[in-house]
Formats: sequence, C-alpha cells, structure tokens
Amino acid sequence: MGRTPLDAPERQQEVFTAVLAVLAEVGYARFNMDLVAARARASKSSLYQRWPSKARLITDALRANLPVLPQPDEGSFAEDVRQILRSWGEPMPFDTAGIFLGLLEGSRQDADLACLREEHVDRAYTAHLQVAVDRAKARGELPAGLNANVLITALISTFVLMSEEQGVIDDIVDGLLRPLIG
Repeated sequence: MGRTPLDAPERQQEVFTAVLAVLAEVGYARFNMDLVAARARASKSSLYQRWPSKARLITDALRANLPVLPQPDEGSFAEDVRQILRSWGEPMPFDTAGIFLGLLEGSRQDADLACLREEHVDRAYTAHLQVAVDRAKARGELPAGLNANVLITALISTFVLMSEEQGVIDDIVDGLLRPLIG
C-alpha cells in the first residue's frame, strides 16, 4: 500500500498539524523541514516540492486552521469585543500562544513570513475588530480621532499574552476597555 499524497486533504492536515505543533514548541528560528518531516512522517524533499520555504508552509498551515470567527453586533463596542475575544478563546487543538510567539519571532527575522502573515492571518483576526470599531465610532461610543490600529493591536496583544489566565476576557473588557472608553 502506497503513501497518501501530500495534496490529499487529510494528509495535508496531518502535515499542517505537525507544522503548528513544531512552531509552537521550538519557535521560528529552530523550526525546520526535518522536524516537520519526522513529525508528519513525510519526506523533506516532498515538503520542499510543495512548500519552497518554511514561511509558506507555516502560512498555509495557519490559513488551513483559521477558526470561523463571528461578527457579533451586540449593540455596544465592549460587548462586541467580548464576543470576538470569546470566539478566539474557544478550545483550539493547538498551542495558540506558542504559535503567535513563533510568528512574532519569525516576522522579525523573515520579511516573507511577515508579509504572508499580515496578508493571510492577521486580517482574519483584525477585520472583525475593525468592523466593531467602525460601528462604535458611528454610534459615538469611540472618539472619531481614535487610532483604531493601536487599540486593535493592544486588544490582540493583551489577549495573546494573557490567554492562559482564567477570566482574562472579562478583565480585558471590564477592567481595561470600559474604563478607557468611559
């Protein structure tokens, strides 16, 4: 019986699961095709045939495993943010904090990864917050001159860095966001 080709969806998911596990465990600098090949029971050459760089392999793995994120409209910015962060906090089969830290590390070292990450991954997360910010500005909840990029980055960073802590979403919304926006 032959091996399942890498373009078969179930086989690709095995590879992508290995990619995300390796990234979370060793970070970007120590991430390599040998580690992925061993974990995914694939040849290094077959990985390179399909993905010419580790940045492209990691980006494809992330894109294939992006969660389906809702676009809540709870009538207030704080509650929209609470629902968005809850959707991010749903149990995931991956070490999300380890993956994000690996991505941040890699993005400083590899311009290709930074570009691919921004284009294919970051937008999947920031788009929902941007919609919530725009609606909040239209409702008068946020000042028109508010720098949405800084606010969105602060929300994402705080969530990623503290996501292991119990009650972090309520702390972010009720202890940080509500006092800031009044």
